[in-house]
Amino acid sequence: MAGEIVYADLKHLGDVSSAEKHHAPALCPWWHGLLLIAGGLGQLILLVLVVLLNVRAYAGCKLCPQDWQLHGERCYWLSEELGNWTRGMKSCENQDSQLVVLQDKKEKEHIKTIAGKSPPPVWIGLRSHQKAWRWVDNTPFNPKMLGTSLQEMGEGCGTLRAKDFEVYRCDAEHKWVCKKNPFLLCSVTAGDEEKSNASI
Repeated sequence: MAGEIVYADLKHLGDVSSAEKHHAPALCPWWHGLLLIAGGLGQLILLVLVVLLNVRAYAGCKLCPQDWQLHGERCYWLSEELGNWTRGMKSCENQDSQLVVLQDKKEKEHIKTIAGKSPPPVWIGLRSHQKAWRWVDNTPFNPKMLGTSLQEMGEGCGTLRAKDFEVYRCDAEHKWVCKKNPFLLCSVTAGDEEKSNASI
């Protein structure tokens, strides 16, 4: 056993058959090229979307609480229950907001869409005291800005209904609309912050 010789079958490189030497390159199926093109187009579309979203990033960073609607720079909420003007004011305050103070005709139109097509009146943050109409933020009512006038009453509270303001006794029962600033989910530049603070 100790003297046994083991033989191995060795091949020299030169002995390899020509069929083994030349492997034809494996061709990819036709759909691989199609996937490559689709992947490139997908990346291009994704890049365009990222650029567009970054341009509109500030608007996309605003978030309203559940059941509130974002419109422009503010969040709006319509109550489900009825109550007098004071109850509406306190309900808004409990939600870190206020009865809506209308800034322009555009906002007035938006409140009408929140309330519905043929709504009953909704309380807004407008009240008279000795025939002087003021908003809950203590700014005076400007009928020229909103293109309307109010009845002259010694005491009363303002509602918005369909196309115009109406005055009711403050102990009447209506729904109300609250308004607040949205939560900002991203950093705000100094210019945006100044613009936001100026419009409160």
